[in-house]
Amino acid sequence: MADQPRSSNGGARVAVVMLTLNQRDTTLRALRSLMPQVGERDRVLVWDNGSADGTVQAVREAFPEVLAHHHPENLGVASGRNAGAKMAMYTFDPEYLLFLDNDLVLQPGYLAAMIQTLDTKPTVGQVQSKLLYLNEPNRINDGGGCQINFWLGRTKPVGFRQLDRGQWDQPAPCISCGGSMMVRAGLFSELGGFDGLFNPFGPEDLDFSLRLQEHGFQALYDPRAVALHEVGHTYDRATRCAKTYARSRTEVWLRFLRRHGTPAQRAGFFVIGTPLFAARLAYRELSRGDFGAAVDSLRGMFEAFRTTS
Repeated sequence: MADQPRSSNGGARVAVVMLTLNQRDTTLRALRSLMPQVGERDRVLVWDNGSADGTVQAVREAFPEVLAHHHPENLGVASGRNAGAKMAMYTFDPEYLLFLDNDLVLQPGYLAAMIQTLDTKPTVGQVQSKLLYLNEPNRINDGGGCQINFWLGRTKPVGFRQLDRGQWDQPAPCISCGGSMMVRAGLFSELGGFDGLFNPFGPEDLDFSLRLQEHGFQALYDPRAVALHEVGHTYDRATRCAKTYARSRTEVWLRFLRRHGTPAQRAGFFVIGTPLFAARLAYRELSRGDFGAAVDSLRGMFEAFRTTS
């Protein structure tokens, strides 16, 4: 099936952009939960970031109504989402873009709730859902966006790992995460999408949400939209050389801190957060019993400080 031409039906209501890399069965599971909620004016695009497991062919066979595009290389999360969004906007001309991680299972009413929020609240530029764990659906993965501690160099979802007793079931302003987020397509384009400077480890989604709010729009958490999340990381071991990993993680955090942190927060990170940041990077390798990799990770971190600060 060739990539489809630009829609001539006056534009879609929602274009869903789902990124995938060598996760055929996971992607098919996500689509099975999504497609019953898709309306006549909604469209779905799967952007394949260089898979070698037959994902695109499997999607085309199971869901011929879905536009599945195979890209020959892995663009990373930020650039892959941007490329998918660009194709979706050209092809479908949507009012809204829904960025959906492929390791989610949507609960009934998810899509309708997200659409209603943007339809009825013109000052809201993006909306994100509630996330529960797929294997522990009574436990919260994200109950209201992200909390950022610039002093300690840490980010953490609201309600993370708490038992779900309804304590995060009220809509609230948030710093939106990107894997279960709907945004006005025109606003996404106006802001230039996600910033590829944060490839491959993020936080391009948090950066986007903060820029959106600086632009005069709200980001809102809507607990009526619920998805189950199979938490995991898809970075292969070859891309996680300790020194390279540590340098990349440090570089993107310093860029984020410089862009969004106050002078006091930046100073606090260098005094308080830096040793904790280093300890976390070293512990990552020491927990695997690799002392040499722990040393390499610290070298990578300090190289990043020299070149990025």
